[in-house]
Amino acid sequence: MKYIAFCSYGKDSLAMIIKIKELNMSLDEVVYCDIRFDDEPLSGETPEMREFIPKADKILEEKFGIKVKHITSKWNFKNHFYRVKQKGNHIGDNYGFPYIVGAWCNARLKMEPIREYLKQFKEPVIQYIGIAYDEPKRYERQRTKGNICPLVDLKITEQEALEICKKYDLLSPIYESSFRGGCWFCPKQSLAQLKWLYNNHKDLWDKLKSMEKDSHNTFKPNVTLTNLEKRFKKEQL
Repeated sequence: MKYIAFCSYGKDSLAMIIKIKELNMSLDEVVYCDIRFDDEPLSGETPEMREFIPKADKILEEKFGIKVKHITSKWNFKNHFYRVKQKGNHIGDNYGFPYIVGAWCNARLKMEPIREYLKQFKEPVIQYIGIAYDEPKRYERQRTKGNICPLVDLKITEQEALEICKKYDLLSPIYESSFRGGCWFCPKQSLAQLKWLYNNHKDLWDKLKSMEKDSHNTFKPNVTLTNLEKRFKKEQL
């Protein structure tokens, strides 16, 4: 049996890894899926998170003896965005921005490389997933897949996970501006997070907005990035 923990470097996955090590639970590998924006390659992580990840890797290795395995997809956000659809709706169009429900980015850029990575193991694999006790809907989805969520078993909430990370200097700087991590080009992020991106990383915002003309659908349902930018500018005034 192989025991693999998946890490996003967010508070829940890092708190989960810490508790696994503190409680001497079985753990063979820690894996991070590095989602890329383009061929440069530009990461899907915000600049703040990109600076934090090497620091976190060093702490995990020095304090817990963990070397995080980094994997990535053959696709990135931009080249799949411009991939031409061969079936389903909008045949002949670019894939364009992912939909909120059934987002292709999650399937192609995250889950697909994880499945490919797991294929190498001949023995059964138990996956540890970082979901807190106060996220019952997310937990139920993982439970039906047979995955283990140690924070749920230990009844550790999101706020408690945050405090666990603080103890080891493993709290990501993203929590200074948001309570959610994720890619800076994610369509599921809140308007507050998009406004933060616009105000703090205009270069990334402009990269995303420049693709809008090439998408058959808007970034958010019936909401364009251009209109959001006008709104953010108005709110600044």
